[in-house]
Amino acid sequence: MRGWLKGLNSGRTVCPQQDQRRAAAALMYEVARADGQWQESESRALIQRMAARWQLTGEDAEALLDEARHTAENATDYHELIRTLRQWQPEERRDLIIDMWAVAHADGEVHPQEEYVIRKVGDLLYVAHSDFIRGKLGNV
Repeated sequence: MRGWLKGLNSGRTVCPQQDQRRAAAALMYEVARADGQWQESESRALIQRMAARWQLTGEDAEALLDEARHTAENATDYHELIRTLRQWQPEERRDLIIDMWAVAHADGEVHPQEEYVIRKVGDLLYVAHSDFIRGKLGNV
């Protein structure tokens, strides 16, 4: 894992797809834990979103969640996770924000800290505010 983080900090311009997936999953994990409570419904939503987006089996999505948890808990800030995702197309970055909203909504209540995390990531990824709002309202 430290090798992955070191690679992010080295300024390399091309990141393997797995690194990007791990970074995106770590950001979704950050939303799930932002309110200080880890809900099973949020975990299920996170796994479902990862499996659907990247055509993963349930087992592979759970393994990615474990990697994402470790990555998120050892990251010093969002920038080291965001850097690799800036290579994504605008639609991919928008879709990540939509996935993050789905995780936040999974327990039936969006905590202000969850919204803060999504807003911060959206800003760092240059996602349009209109896409942020559509994701928040579930109008996607």
